[in-house]
Amino acid sequence: MIDVNALLSRGARSRVKVGIGGSSEVLADTKRLVASSGSRIQIVGFEQPRDLVVSLKRGEIGVAVRGTLSSSKVLQCLKDEFRLKEVMRAAVLEDSHGKPFILAQVGIDEGIDYPSRIRLASATIEYFSRLGWNLKTGILSKGRLEDGSRGRQIRKSLEEGETLAKTLREQGTDARHYAILLEDAVRDCDLVIAPDGVSGNLIFRSLHFVGATRAYGAPVVNLDKVFVDTSRGKADFSDSVLFAAGLAESRSKPMTQA
Repeated sequence: MIDVNALLSRGARSRVKVGIGGSSEVLADTKRLVASSGSRIQIVGFEQPRDLVVSLKRGEIGVAVRGTLSSSKVLQCLKDEFRLKEVMRAAVLEDSHGKPFILAQVGIDEGIDYPSRIRLASATIEYFSRLGWNLKTGILSKGRLEDGSRGRQIRKSLEEGETLAKTLREQGTDARHYAILLEDAVRDCDLVIAPDGVSGNLIFRSLHFVGATRAYGAPVVNLDKVFVDTSRGKADFSDSVLFAAGLAESRSKPMTQA
């Protein structure tokens, strides 16, 4: 179960130095709002993706938040500096009823095949388990369970969904295949795994930009350092900064399971 409020509260008490990429106006608003929360977080602005990533790598900042920097450039810098074959992200969201959940595969080039989906799902579960969170997991696919006859891609997606849920259960995770029923998965689960990166990106954008879902950020789950990816559409990144700071504090000292 996820307790985002406890994470934000711990972030507000943190003294970690947070690097954030973005315009001076966005940076000023973020600093002002973080300060108004009573936090003593020190925020440092970066204009270039590589400067942000290198500063994180060298330990000059404790955590990093992408802010409004180019996603493709930042992700490439992460690959180069940390020697990652792929960057795995999982977005932490909160629906209009106040229920938090995690959505994985939010980049269009993520989850392109079954092996990458299982790697991302396993990495996400491991990452958040260090906070003391046990994630009930819902797997999505491209149709209802009875829709296997409606096309080869749909049938393949359904079969992969069943296999992924079974594999995660064998690894000790409470996992279920929800087929295309996103609404049920979000209601029941802590972690939702999209059918692929394109679908996940569309789900994220629909929920956040069209619906009333709040987005705190998407930590890179296959990185020892805390790096939180964000959407450039946010007016300020104060919640992402507190979220990132809370992650840093909680991964070193896990919170009690809610």
